[in-house]
Amino acid sequence: MRVIDIEKWERRKSYLWFSGFSNPTYSITVRLNVTKLIGFKGKYKSDFYADMLYLTIKALNSVSALKLRVEGQNVVEYEAPAPSFTVALENGLFDVCRVEWIENPDIFRRQVREGIEKTKKEGGNKGFGDDKHDVYYFSCLPWLDFTEATNPIPDDKESLSVPRISWGKYVENGNGYEMSMNITVSHALVDGKPLCDVFYAVQKNLDNCESLLNGEKHE
Repeated sequence: MRVIDIEKWERRKSYLWFSGFSNPTYSITVRLNVTKLIGFKGKYKSDFYADMLYLTIKALNSVSALKLRVEGQNVVEYEAPAPSFTVALENGLFDVCRVEWIENPDIFRRQVREGIEKTKKEGGNKGFGDDKHDVYYFSCLPWLDFTEATNPIPDDKESLSVPRISWGKYVENGNGYEMSMNITVSHALVDGKPLCDVFYAVQKNLDNCESLLNGEKHE
């Protein structure tokens, strides 16, 4: 973890300005081409959700602004924030699961699947109220192809500094597939250009999903 020297930070004025807002968050929704990931899923009988989670976090962690968080009076940059994601339960409710970020795609996707199964068995909202902010908050609406989304934003300045990522149902579009992704960030930490960089990085990872997800097999 690196503590930012706010007094010498090039974003000092923007940070102080937006930090004064009761809600400094904004969001952008884009359509992603997931055709190659759907093909990968069919070819290798892979788990789309775990694959998508891996490719998205890899993109998020490639842009330093998305790794910034407010911790007390400080702004810090974490080396590699991990995912905290919702898990649908059999009773129609959901719980929250957190796993660590691991660069190895096979190990990461395995721990995601194991975390989901454990959360489904235990249930009980055990994942709610986690006060750690070295994460990204993920949610998924696989039942709906949405064009826009919003997130409930707490009053807690530390919590709202955590990026929130949502995606919807993938649908056919011509000869391929596409899917909406929404990312909500705090403008005190993330400007438009870095957020755009993340979306481009996610799409690049989707286009190169086979080599990234089968990384070990090509060594």
